Amino acid sequence: MTDQITIENILCGYFKNLDDEEITHLQPLFDETDRKQKDFGGWQMLLAYLSTARFRDDVLNNKFIVVQVDTDVSNETGFDVSQVDANNQPLTSEVLITNVIAKLVETIDSGDADFYQQHSNKIIFCVSVHSLECWLYAYHNKKPLSKPKITGCYKALSFLLPTTEKTYRCYDELSRDFLKRKNIDIVVTKDPSFRVFIQSLEKIEDLVNNRA
Repeated sequence: MTDQITIENILCGYFKNLDDEEITHLQPLFDETDRKQKDFGGWQMLLAYLSTARFRDDVLNNKFIVVQVDTDVSNETGFDVSQVDANNQPLTSEVLITNVIAKLVETIDSGDADFYQQHSNKIIFCVSVHSLECWLYAYHNKKPLSKPKITGCYKALSFLLPTTEKTYRCYDELSRDFLKRKNIDIVVTKDPSFRVFIQSLEKIEDLVNNRA
């Protein structure tokens, strides 16, 4: 729920022709009445969804799909994407994102071989290292960062903004500045995984702008 509204605001800020009413929350399902998730999210539910006919139908019936996951769960049993290399050194954000995407593509194709390759132009991966709160922290912390902060971001964000809480309304407020493209551009320079996500949106600009 909190990740969904944050991504929604980013998309509406990036694409000038995109309205929030055009965005559908597919997984977890979202109840507009009380603005809550109808089902538990989590990476297990995400992987299960990606292999289903429902996911494939969603891809076919929408202009594009955004698949979001935080990498803090990547090394859990069942996800099985290591965060370190053979020498036990942390992977760069870019390499970790590549490996996580490979896992997601494998899961998609487990439901229907080559489905991703056939529809990759409509599937956008949003992989935040190690949590989406790191993107919000990068924006709201106006001080220069010697290196991107990728751990303990929710705690750091809460320290920076004491009213922070895990609610739809709070994250809508925290991410509302992303409705302006200039604020997106600020975080592109500060957080590698945010930069990778924003760059991935380039391939669907024609779809969003009704030119494809």
